[in-house]
Amino acid sequence: MKKSYFSCMMGLLAAFFLLITCSPNPFFFRSNYTDTNSLIHQREKLQEEQFLKAHLKNGEVHIFREMWAVDTIQDLVIGKGSSYDFNRKKISEGQISIQIDSVAIFETNSKLEGTEKKRIRALGILAGVDVAIGVFCLTNPKACFGSCPTFYIDAQDNFHYADAEGFSTAISPSMEYSDIDALNPQFINENSFSITMKNEALETHVVNSVNLIAFPLQKDERVHQSPQDEFYLCRNIYSLKKAVGKEGEITGLLQQADRKERFSLADEENLSSREEIFLTFEDVKKPESLGLSLSFRQTLMTTYFIYSAMGYMGDEVGDIFARIETSDSTAEKLKNGIKKELGKIDIYVWNPKKEDWEFQAGFYETGPIAFNRQILPFSSSVTGEEIKVKLVLNKGLWRLDQVELTNIVKKVEPEVLDVCEVKKKGITDAVAKAEILGDERYLISMPGNEYQFIFEVPGAPQEYELFLVSGGYYIEWMRESWIKEKDILKLKQMVDNPSRYLKEEAKSYKEYERSMEQEFWNSKIDTKNFPHYGT
Repeated sequence: MKKSYFSCMMGLLAAFFLLITCSPNPFFFRSNYTDTNSLIHQREKLQEEQFLKAHLKNGEVHIFREMWAVDTIQDLVIGKGSSYDFNRKKISEGQISIQIDSVAIFETNSKLEGTEKKRIRALGILAGVDVAIGVFCLTNPKACFGSCPTFYIDAQDNFHYADAEGFSTAISPSMEYSDIDALNPQFINENSFSITMKNEALETHVVNSVNLIAFPLQKDERVHQSPQDEFYLCRNIYSLKKAVGKEGEITGLLQQADRKERFSLADEENLSSREEIFLTFEDVKKPESLGLSLSFRQTLMTTYFIYSAMGYMGDEVGDIFARIETSDSTAEKLKNGIKKELGKIDIYVWNPKKEDWEFQAGFYETGPIAFNRQILPFSSSVTGEEIKVKLVLNKGLWRLDQVELTNIVKKVEPEVLDVCEVKKKGITDAVAKAEILGDERYLISMPGNEYQFIFEVPGAPQEYELFLVSGGYYIEWMRESWIKEKDILKLKQMVDNPSRYLKEEAKSYKEYERSMEQEFWNSKIDTKNFPHYGT
């Protein structure tokens, strides 16, 4: 794999807010820049006059209007426009020439096509797409379908359930990382396995790597991934005997991986409220080597927060993302904020000798589309044939599909398989394969794109525990309806006082909560019929 594992999320909201906290008066710009920035984001301008904003790593901003070109020999963007320094004082007006390597983020309302513009697409926030293509989101802008790359073992199935959801927290280039998703046991008859990657949202996906991990399985064996991306060979499954939540018994919802999920609605007074679920397992053997296996995903609560934050940024979205790209303290900021307030799915085990609950650790994985299946090895010794477990989790944030206990046999090391062929529209794409395998190259996937990745799996026919490893980042396109919701003070509250924000925002979220699910799936792009933007 070409990238080391790095995890962050809901942290991405904290990253949005970095510009607020790192300097005094960070949103104060001189009036000539403010007026120009506001003007190019006006509704009629977004659709009639093309622009390209280049936010440089040194803090400068260059705004090209109507006409610009890419010099692929010298790696330049050339055109006419206005240039501003770090303090947003106008430097010049007229001919501009900038090195693409000096750019942190591009922002544009132009449809970027052609091979020569690939590097702009890889760093570009596309603004004002509601009228052009985002018609599904006009009535409910915070419920638009959004995701990182989605992966399907059978590209024709799973309208509501992708098999994997790649690098879902990497919403800008500096946040790039590799993500692991369990694909569960698959019997492979031949020596090959394929999976299809789709771009089903208004986003640019910049994919660095796609790999497969395949563990051959013997009878009654499973391999599970931990939240720390370690792998454990397991045997024996202890099914759930009883589960009780605030609504009463929920055993039937959590016994099988049947997509009949247990979830709750958010607290109407406070979005950081937590609840408890009590689990009982019986006839447990070898209690000293147990791990809790959980299949889960998120509701649309985090989607709501992300889209709200984008809206609060308004026409300053490019400036904020540029600051994310150029700040050295981003990673530290990601550890705090709303993610910390919402919390993980915390696991406790009952100690009958101490007559107390002992904390083990927590699960956390972002994304409302694909299920995550992970294992949490118990950190303290457990005794007896009856094991009691308590889950403590945010009310309204999590969807739980199945929970089991299993015996951990040993830790195992993964063998990572590279892609052997890439197809687009059923035709072998050698360029896409080279981009996926090249250390410093990226496959850029635009809305409507589909790519099929084919792997050679040695030893088939055989049952394997499969995991998908995908690396890269994606850039959310800025909806016109979001730009109109600009509220910098609200954005500041999200980072400075997330606990207060979650209380004050509860009423607004509850208005969206019941209808978001249907609107979210209705706005998913049909990759077979969508008019592709770019490659």
